[in-house]
Amino acid sequence: YKAKVLDRNTAAAVIYGLKKLLSSEQTGRGGEASLIPVLDNNEDLGSLINLGRTMQEPMSRLQMRDQMIDFFDFYIEFLSGIADFIEANIDTIMPGHTHFSQANPITLANYYLSIYDNMYRGLEQLELSYRLINKNSGGCGATSGTVWPVDRNLLTCLLGFDELLEVTYDCEASQDHTLHLVCSLANIVNTLSKATMDVEIWGLEEIDMMRIDRVWGGVSSMMPQKCHNGGFPEDLRNAICDVLGIMNTCMFRTKAEPHGDVMSMFCMPNIGIQALADTKAIIRTFAVMLRNLQPQKEKMLEHVRLGYSCMTEVVVHLVRELGYGGRRAHRICAHLVRLARDRNIKAPDLTGEMLDEAARLCEEEPPRIDTAALQKCLDPVEFIKNHNNLGGPAPSETKRMLKQRKEMIRIAEEKQQERRKRIKQGDELLEKEISAICGK
Repeated sequence: YKAKVLDRNTAAAVIYGLKKLLSSEQTGRGGEASLIPVLDNNEDLGSLINLGRTMQEPMSRLQMRDQMIDFFDFYIEFLSGIADFIEANIDTIMPGHTHFSQANPITLANYYLSIYDNMYRGLEQLELSYRLINKNSGGCGATSGTVWPVDRNLLTCLLGFDELLEVTYDCEASQDHTLHLVCSLANIVNTLSKATMDVEIWGLEEIDMMRIDRVWGGVSSMMPQKCHNGGFPEDLRNAICDVLGIMNTCMFRTKAEPHGDVMSMFCMPNIGIQALADTKAIIRTFAVMLRNLQPQKEKMLEHVRLGYSCMTEVVVHLVRELGYGGRRAHRICAHLVRLARDRNIKAPDLTGEMLDEAARLCEEEPPRIDTAALQKCLDPVEFIKNHNNLGGPAPSETKRMLKQRKEMIRIAEEKQQERRKRIKQGDELLEKEISAICGK
């Protein structure tokens, strides 16, 4: 109508038909096949909706955009839940492992700050996915555009898109935006998979660092004693496999196809929407699990105390206070731990005399520090307190980082409001143009 291809009455008739079709809730697949019956089978009038449009673009982008807008709300709330869990466990000291062996003490808060940051990087990837999706591909004509004077820039504004996908051939041939979305989701759930495995390991009865509220505990119809953490984590990892499978599906569906409008490209958006739905269910389940986790704080601290993961502090003491070279100090402490393990002596029972013995074993001068000084080095509470370097597990540093990440959530909420505002502006402009045509 604005391009003077249709007169006002004709344009209004098509709009009234579309409104009638929408209100009937019997839209079918849309398009002229659904519209013509509500226009008294006027085929010429119904087929006018094909001017300057294709069957898929930009409808699939609008559908994915709607799902992503809903997903962002849900995901930001999930980040807030992780932040709450971090805040509740700032002082929860636990073993930090590398290669399934105690390395240095950490806090549960520090562990989940890492999970939070992984999830926030996932949000940044999703925001890029959204920008790639929220481009107007309308008026592309599948390959070469159209001879009709379609104002593609106006269409961009009317549908609340952020920008125009300019090259007409690109509009139908490319589905990199969907692939980017699916890979972003796969990256998120892959991290959650690792986190669920840790919860299950920590929940082993021999370890007993983490329990889950018994209402949610896994039980056995055969073995009455069982009430374990495995149910949630294992169900989550099964569901996560499905999302990773979707990512592989997208890769293999497109890898050997021509760069053009083919069925593999046509089907991709629905796969992306399914991945969003599956990931939302995974996050919902993980959030429930997180709210019902019960860290066994005393047991966690006991595991650290009985281990040797503070031995690096003894190395630092030998270097800083007594002038040993770093490798010599490391060698002495390694011999001390070997002696302790051979004699089944735990860290709280190590003595200054044993440290001297270890030094003599490796032909080094005994440090002759007293047992009290040695035990202070081996105290995990002191270890955490002293590790207040940037990003470290000390409570003061954790509180600083948590405050910053709560601010990041606030900024994410503002971005989400801007996305909704942009779409609303498009809706309002579209309604204004429709009213101008229909005389309302």
